[in-house]
Amino acid sequence: MHILRLLLALALATGALVASSAGSAWAAAAAPPVAVYPSPGTSYNLAGTQITFRGVPAGQIGRLTVVGSQTGAHAGQIEADSDGSGGSFLPDKRFAAGEQVTVTTGLNVIGGQAGRFSFAIERASRPIKPMALPVVPAGASGLQHFRSRPDLLPPSIVVSKDSAPASDGDIFLAPQFGPAQNGPMILDPRGNLVWFQPYAVARNTLITDFRVQQLGSQPVLTWWQGFTNAGVGGGEGVIFDSNYRRLAVVNAGNGLQMDLHEFLITPQGQAYVIAASPVSLPSVPHKPVFDSVVQEIDIKTGLVLFEWHALDHVALGASDFTQNSPGYVFDPYHANSVGVDRDGNLIVSMRDTSAVYKLDRSSGRVLWQLGGKGSSFRLGPGTSTAFQHDAVVEPDGTVTIFDDGGGPPTVHTYSRGIRIALNTRQMTATLANQYDHSPQISANFEGSVQELAGGDVFLGWGQQPYFSEANGAGQQIFDAHFTAPTSSYRAYRFPWSAQPPTTPALAIASSPSGGSVLYASWNGATDVAAWRVLAGSATGALTPIGRTAASGFETAIAAGSEAPYLAVQPLGSSGNALATSSTVAAPSHVVIYGSSAFVPPASGLGGLPVGCFTTHPCSMTTTITSGRTVLAHTGSERVPAGGGGIVYFRLSPAARRALARAHGRRLPVQVTLQDGSGARAVTALTLIPFYAGGPAPDRSLSQSPRLQLVGATDFVNSAGTGGILAGCRAAVTTCQVTSSISVGRAVIARTRREYLDAGDLGYLLFSLTPSGRSMLAHAPGNQLAAHVRITDGATAATGQIALIGFS
Repeated sequence: MHILRLLLALALATGALVASSAGSAWAAAAAPPVAVYPSPGTSYNLAGTQITFRGVPAGQIGRLTVVGSQTGAHAGQIEADSDGSGGSFLPDKRFAAGEQVTVTTGLNVIGGQAGRFSFAIERASRPIKPMALPVVPAGASGLQHFRSRPDLLPPSIVVSKDSAPASDGDIFLAPQFGPAQNGPMILDPRGNLVWFQPYAVARNTLITDFRVQQLGSQPVLTWWQGFTNAGVGGGEGVIFDSNYRRLAVVNAGNGLQMDLHEFLITPQGQAYVIAASPVSLPSVPHKPVFDSVVQEIDIKTGLVLFEWHALDHVALGASDFTQNSPGYVFDPYHANSVGVDRDGNLIVSMRDTSAVYKLDRSSGRVLWQLGGKGSSFRLGPGTSTAFQHDAVVEPDGTVTIFDDGGGPPTVHTYSRGIRIALNTRQMTATLANQYDHSPQISANFEGSVQELAGGDVFLGWGQQPYFSEANGAGQQIFDAHFTAPTSSYRAYRFPWSAQPPTTPALAIASSPSGGSVLYASWNGATDVAAWRVLAGSATGALTPIGRTAASGFETAIAAGSEAPYLAVQPLGSSGNALATSSTVAAPSHVVIYGSSAFVPPASGLGGLPVGCFTTHPCSMTTTITSGRTVLAHTGSERVPAGGGGIVYFRLSPAARRALARAHGRRLPVQVTLQDGSGARAVTALTLIPFYAGGPAPDRSLSQSPRLQLVGATDFVNSAGTGGILAGCRAAVTTCQVTSSISVGRAVIARTRREYLDAGDLGYLLFSLTPSGRSMLAHAPGNQLAAHVRITDGATAATGQIALIGFS
């Protein structure tokens, strides 16, 4: 055991760390000065607080006594800080609410008297509880979809202006209101997805402050995650390395929960965090008061290295709000950023006082206040802020701030980023630059300003779904936004290079022109220049057959090979293979669609929607069985290459009787479809009877170069729900399709935007309007003539079809 730990252990065993009588004290050492937290004379400390000593190694803290006015003497142990510059006394029991704690040491305590100091314990109010996060609607195009990673549903991004240099780095965001998933998100300089770690919105997990920081000699990814309520949060800070592996988790100390507003780490291994501490104050008897607490945490040990409470240093009257303002809590300060000034002291922004404060790192004393009530500076034109966020001292000494302007109430019409020059001799503040959004927008909360290496600034517009870049002259040179009305607490740009530890993802679909379409992605990879395709007759016998330049998050690759097994390799800029995907079996080129087949009992003649995805037409035979009984068997039917069609079968008289006797008039069967090449598809279907009579309506189909209607009869259940079988003829791109069904001038059904994969078929589900259901119910012979139109915005396929009801 280290000698210092041994001495401490002996001291504990002999009671040397237990309180002595009130009259006992040791002479304080002359040097060096030691900062302590809780700071001497403070009143709002936590019952579970540790007592931090900074400025001497833990082994030199020496003998001390800790006495609570209600709880009496406290034994405990001293834990050393990882940097060797301090340590903390960890009491064996908690302090009591409202009591005074007196600490006697032999140290030269800053703010103490002869090494002796006191602090008080707050009266805590009820804790913060999680609330359900709001979720925004996705709309028609609010989500991104990937064939190779169907589990990822990040919000869609639109880049409306793009003249910023790519060297400014990738973009770091964290959508926080869905539409489907929240999570840390990296975009490349052009707005394409690079990495996304999804958290389903149902988990109510909020992610904020996602960025690159430096820990020791390595760049790391950091973010906050947790729950929120009343504008604050309870959670933890997460640190990942450049291979997307978790390095550490950081929590607030002394019994507090880390707030969502700040997670700033230093290369030396410390983290600055904020916490909201609910306090009961006699002057505010009807609701909790949120004390804003700033802490510095030792990442390796979890010990508190610094702590500051706004209630001890900033009057309640400095707030823009009062205890009678709306809300079930009184949040007078709402600290939302912590930064380190060039002299090592701290810069703290408080939204609800509309002011920025500089704190003495040793004593916690407020050195100056910028803005708000009682500003230390004479504010020049344009320097006054309202409900601001993200105050950062830049290398040249100017301060950048995101000025929301809106609370409510709205103080400034529009939000902006600003740069303020401070003269601390004459105590003046001058507006050095202003960064507006074009067109101007207003954010009631959140937002950030980041100075980039080349002199540009990157702005996150908080509540609004925008993020942009401005040059040194304030001109907007990049602008993008989420398609859905979600938002990111802050937005950043950083150079980033990473290779994930996962295997590249691969999905394969049949190509209308033969062979396969491969969809390849590698979530988080930044250095993929191209994709190499491997193919073979067995999983262990794959050889390269071609390569394609990488394109965005997911690259679509047309592979002419009809080999049964395929894989891909991401290639670096020098052509070296970075990894290899799993081997995936190529899909059969014959497909059966749907889960039901409809049969008129009188004739037993039914149709089966199928697909033929090869370079030549398919010659398909169909066998339908129930158990060991063959219900129908057809001769060869021709289906065109690269698309879909209907193959027809006729049930035997015995099979029609079996369908009539089936429970609920539903007969489960197995269908086997076989092409002349030997390819086959087998699926389970349900046979459903329908009844139609009289003359059949005219039917015709008109296809487009990209879209195909398959079949001119669609079946509708008693609730008015049916499906249109449609195909996407595109070679590699997904078709985004909407459809409508009309009778005369009356539109009786519309579908929302649906995604059809390239070369694939799928059902576009619809629901008839009440008038449409009435038309079908009264249609002669249960056959309603209708017009159908499907479109992807560029081309359209149309048809005259018959709608037939079934029950």
